[in-house]
Amino acid sequence: MKRLSSVLLALLAFPVAAQEYPGKIVRIIVPFPAGGSTDVLARMVAQKLNESYGQIFIAENRPGATGTIAGAFVAKSPPDGYTLIMHSMSTYMAGYLYRKLSYDGASAFAPIINCSVNPFYLVSAASLPVKKVADLVALARRHPNELTFATVGMGSGAHLAAEMFNAAAGIKTVAVAYKGSAPAMIALASGETVFAINNILDAQPFVRQGKMRALAVTGAKRSPAVPEVPTLIESGIQVEANLWTGLFAPAGTPKAIVNKLNEDIGRMLDTPQMKEWLLNNLGGEITPQTPEQFGAFLAMDAARWQKIIKQIGLQLD
Repeated sequence: MKRLSSVLLALLAFPVAAQEYPGKIVRIIVPFPAGGSTDVLARMVAQKLNESYGQIFIAENRPGATGTIAGAFVAKSPPDGYTLIMHSMSTYMAGYLYRKLSYDGASAFAPIINCSVNPFYLVSAASLPVKKVADLVALARRHPNELTFATVGMGSGAHLAAEMFNAAAGIKTVAVAYKGSAPAMIALASGETVFAINNILDAQPFVRQGKMRALAVTGAKRSPAVPEVPTLIESGIQVEANLWTGLFAPAGTPKAIVNKLNEDIGRMLDTPQMKEWLLNNLGGEITPQTPEQFGAFLAMDAARWQKIIKQIGLQLD
């Protein structure tokens, strides 16, 4: 009887927790340095939540180790809704890559909402004598293990998508890891590396400046953000891969709080104004999902990327 009473009290506390939430500062942890697409989206979500709740939502950057530093911090935080994490596909999958982690990537986080989905962007340094995907492939075949590509970290989505491209194109190139998207793009623009697969937001300014060339996007169809750029499939390379960015809480966070955040953020983002902002600023799109639907998507997506990880034999210390 005593146990039953405890359970009933806990269940009754869930709606109360949601009604009183948020009652203090909420931190959205960003696993990348400031300025990248994940950071920009986290700050926009924080701004919209501040406008709605009248409370202080702040974005806090904790970069390093492909997001596992931030992941470990949030995983061990109290599951009360006051410490959240804006995972990208890269940082979420990092939980499956490292041999020794203080958290279980598959169970440490409660999915809240998938905020943005967009294709990766294949770009080359302007100094590289290529104008299309076929040129890059031909050059790489003539110089195996010589061309370098920039990544935002070993095992990141950008790295895995590039390895997928290598395998499908039958080429061998060398990954060079950087601590975040901004330094990776600066290195590519300067010619330190010769190509990269990254998000549209971080690469497109360099394309506009003539420091990089846009070769392809990795989605099933062309991106409305860069409609003039062909897909890899159009270019003869059978690769389809997308980058998603979503909000999570520590596992065990009351369901009522998770649902409240899901509904409120979904309502804020699913407007013509915000859809235009997502497309113009991130090259992304949103299709609102429940936490359960987001969880089902994650299980399917993680299995797909784990297959690629196994194929290339990647595991990190």
